Amino acid sequence: MFRALLFFSMLVLLLSTGCSPERKLARKYIKNHKGNAILIIPLYDLYKDNLTISYDTNVSFSEEQFDSIAWEQSVFIKHISDSVFLTSFTNSLIDELSASGYDVYLDGSLDVFLSKSDPKWMVQIAQLQLNEDYRLDNHDRYSVETGEFYGVSFRINQVDMSSWIEVSRANSGNKQVLYLEGYIQDDFNQGIDIDLMAGNLGLNSNRDSIEVVDMYRMAHESGQKHAELLLDYFMNDYIRANLPTGIVNREFYHYNRRTKSFTRGLDERFDVIN
Repeated sequence: MFRALLFFSMLVLLLSTGCSPERKLARKYIKNHKGNAILIIPLYDLYKDNLTISYDTNVSFSEEQFDSIAWEQSVFIKHISDSVFLTSFTNSLIDELSASGYDVYLDGSLDVFLSKSDPKWMVQIAQLQLNEDYRLDNHDRYSVETGEFYGVSFRINQVDMSSWIEVSRANSGNKQVLYLEGYIQDDFNQGIDIDLMAGNLGLNSNRDSIEVVDMYRMAHESGQKHAELLLDYFMNDYIRANLPTGIVNREFYHYNRRTKSFTRGLDERFDVIN
């Protein structure tokens, strides 16, 4: 009986000491952060660029002419409404932050925001940029007739999105710029392609091309992702600030509000520029 009690006591001790200081603070933050105020300062201009342009290099174009060529040759960005894209991104960001327990305000409610108790954060969407680009995906095919392989290239359209978010505590001069990038692109489902009439053997590529509607879907999903990463940013900032003296921060944590679970290590996070 004594040995069983001793074993049970040791097990409890191991479990209690096995929880790192960072995890304990992460749990404490998630338990107590609800109601913390965040001020969102939105963006009203979407930066867009087309990196796929072709032009006569023997002709000297002005900057306005060059921009006009890029605009006319674009497949996607010239069809994207800045207001629709930015509204979708910002609303999704606000909705996810609110669902995570934060009290979210827009810059028109600055007085109300400043009246809230600390801690409170100011989040300015400094810049969002879309770059239209493409790459060539090369595949080999085999000709039964000639007995040789030959190459086939497919154009893979891609739209990159980069963001710069300025984050600071209210009533503080300290500001950090957070950077994130992502992309969407054409998708290919490949299989074996045998053309008996032509005598060719190769890959059969079923193209699933991106469309303008996918740009707006990216805006919504990216706003949600930014909110999730902001929660991680705030939580890990809390961990760093509240670690006991002498303990070096060793672990970063991600919180999934849908599963209410913590994950050690961040597979995806903002790059801190300054």
